[in-house]
Amino acid sequence: MATTSAPPETSLIPPHGGRLVDRLLTGPALERALERLPKLPRLRLTPRQIADVEMLTTGALSPIEGFMTSRDYRSVIESARLANGTVWPIPVTLGLTEAQRSEIASAEAVALHDGARDLALLQIEEIFAPDPAAEARAVYGTEATAHPGVEALHQRGNYLIGGRLDALDRHAFAEFADRRLSPRQTRELFARRGWRRVVAFQTRNPIHRAHEYLLRCAIEMADGVLIHPLMGATKAGDIPGAVRWACYEALMKHYLPPDRVALSIFPANMHYAGPKEAIYHALVRKNYGCSHLIVGRDHAGVGDYYGTYDAQRIFDDFPPDEIGIEPLKFDNTFYCYRCGGMASFKTCPHAAEDRVVLSGTRVREMLGAGVAPPEEFTRPEIARILIDHYRAEQASFDAEEGVAGPAAASVSSQPDPLIVKPRYEQGFTLWFTGLSGAGKSTLTQRLAPILRARGRTVEVLDGDEVRENLSKGLGFSKEDRDTNIRRIGYVARLLTRHGVVVMTAAISPYKAVRDYNRSQIGNFIEVYVECPLETLVERDVKGLYRRALAGQIPNFTGVSDPYEPPDAPEIHVDTARETVEESTAKIIAYLETHRWLR
Repeated sequence: MATTSAPPETSLIPPHGGRLVDRLLTGPALERALERLPKLPRLRLTPRQIADVEMLTTGALSPIEGFMTSRDYRSVIESARLANGTVWPIPVTLGLTEAQRSEIASAEAVALHDGARDLALLQIEEIFAPDPAAEARAVYGTEATAHPGVEALHQRGNYLIGGRLDALDRHAFAEFADRRLSPRQTRELFARRGWRRVVAFQTRNPIHRAHEYLLRCAIEMADGVLIHPLMGATKAGDIPGAVRWACYEALMKHYLPPDRVALSIFPANMHYAGPKEAIYHALVRKNYGCSHLIVGRDHAGVGDYYGTYDAQRIFDDFPPDEIGIEPLKFDNTFYCYRCGGMASFKTCPHAAEDRVVLSGTRVREMLGAGVAPPEEFTRPEIARILIDHYRAEQASFDAEEGVAGPAAASVSSQPDPLIVKPRYEQGFTLWFTGLSGAGKSTLTQRLAPILRARGRTVEVLDGDEVRENLSKGLGFSKEDRDTNIRRIGYVARLLTRHGVVVMTAAISPYKAVRDYNRSQIGNFIEVYVECPLETLVERDVKGLYRRALAGQIPNFTGVSDPYEPPDAPEIHVDTARETVEESTAKIIAYLETHRWLR
């Protein structure tokens, strides 16, 4: 049968709950399970669910042995604890659609498979209806479906199935099969190296100098560091795992002591739950044998749903002995020209203009514009990997569009030092998206003279004008709409990289192509112009919405064709509740706060 044994050593931190779960069946227990298999209903897992099964199988979610029943589910929502009182901040659930629930019916167990092999038997204890609104408030602090974690709750199905997991096999991941160390394997590795104080470094972004600074600080105070990049599901627009992995390997090869650093994949999904996910990352890394976790600014955050240091403060809400693993709380770090090295807000007394602030967003902005960051920003070996990635993406886009895009800036082995311009001297794109008539063009017309008066060069790319002059002949199928929006994005990228403020006013109904343009443009600010359908119908002097609702106009966005609102726009205006002046002021305030304007 599956085991819940003690770890293979005694010098490392105990697993959460005191025992390391291992749900992989062997011997007679496996044989009996395989005999039952043909008689059971089967459930095909999504990639997110496969990652959860992997975590349960290997004990990464110890002391949890399966998907939660209603008792544990509700306890976690209400108190961030399992029903037995053990701290646990995020429910571990398996969703079912109505059809899947009917197929499973009254079975005692269900076989879970990944499309190629059967991974596990789930011993059904309960099928129940969750409370997604309460779960969203408790875990994510919001019910907004624009939050990617909340959106995932609503996509998993109307029911949850709870019960113990008996694993038959582990999923054969296509990437990095030999770098996916289980908690037992990392503990064995740490024991062989004689490590007791082990610091975990959580990341889902390409590594840069700020990350390197945190790693060096950790190496100074610990026996070793586990670089543990998350490789489960992330949100659209994040850099692919293979590219990020190449960056981690380059840093280890050239800049970190190999006997003090280990690198392994963390197979979990990203929840973007901010403070609650910081606790989750800590508890899970304790199972891997780590005694400390680096918790930086906005750990596991997204958009502006959480305060900058909420993920650090939440550790004060729990008795330290119940968490076990110790957080290492770091302030925002950056390179300071006057200090002559890496520093933080705690250690650097100099002004903002002396600092190169390092962040994943900043890296994407520069590389998306084809600019090689200076070495104070990121190591040249890593910059080469990232620029090659952006070049390949752009080449693919250019080939699809049949145009010859400009060559991205090259990175030599000894790059010339570059001056990073302050944001208020850089170009950027304000990407307005929303239904027809929501007010996108009105806002761009109101903003353009204001931005020009503030010293910026401004170009407005209106959706109707682009269709007339750049995309004539395209229809309104999804493919043609995507082509039109990609073309707008291509022009916006060219203008942005030359210091222009670009404002686009196009419906751009599909998330994927908007996210693609974000990755290409770099300095990309998404403005969601929301307005309910009933208000749009009232405003519509041409009667287009009424005709569309009557079935007289096909492929009409928001009526007979879908509109996918942004997950986490930088700016959200509601033109049904706000005046044009109020929405304009909100946009200007954002640009000033984030230093896109002086």
